[in-house]
Amino acid sequence: MPRAEPSTPPTEVARRLARAGIRLPDAEVTVLARFLDLLMRWNRVYNLTGIRDLAEAVDRHLIESLALKALLKGERIADVGTGAGLPGVPLAITESGRSFTLIESRAKRVRFLRHVVGELALANTQVAHGRAEHLRPERPFDTVLARAVAPPAELLEICRNLTAPGSILLLLTATHLQAAFNGLAPDFVLREIPQDRRDTAPKLRSSIVLLERTDAKT
Repeated sequence: MPRAEPSTPPTEVARRLARAGIRLPDAEVTVLARFLDLLMRWNRVYNLTGIRDLAEAVDRHLIESLALKALLKGERIADVGTGAGLPGVPLAITESGRSFTLIESRAKRVRFLRHVVGELALANTQVAHGRAEHLRPERPFDTVLARAVAPPAELLEICRNLTAPGSILLLLTATHLQAAFNGLAPDFVLREIPQDRRDTAPKLRSSIVLLERTDAKT
């Protein structure tokens, strides 16, 4: 049986993404629209996000998530404290060649995430129920994503066991916190976003912080 068209118009999602300089295949836009449908529907009961407006959901959830796309490194990606699947789900939809692990400790949100993965047939995505600092992956992740799930020093501690030298952290955080990550830990070095990526990146309310894990001793 063919899947129903999303009630969120894919054409409107595509239009708002294009305004931010993000152009995607129609099939990916349709899946992103279906994700927003699921998010808004479950949000009525589970309070997954404070955003109720479609335009704001595209701008804050999809565009901010997809702004990290060009900075991803490697095949194994973890999203720490993913909550409603942000930024991990939009990136998994548009990066089918990479493997994503969505890490979330709250059971209600895990139920939502597992439903999303099944409903959208995201074969490249798995959900890990638990706290990131307790997770012991078989192999370190190449990229670890996080929003402002903890203060800067605590966030690095949470993510350390998921990484190895050469791994990167991509963080979406408040602009005033960006400098707080500089020199915070000897094994996480703040890196400049490449100029060509800054020139083509959409304008965001949040700031992107890029840190590289080194072999320096903590």
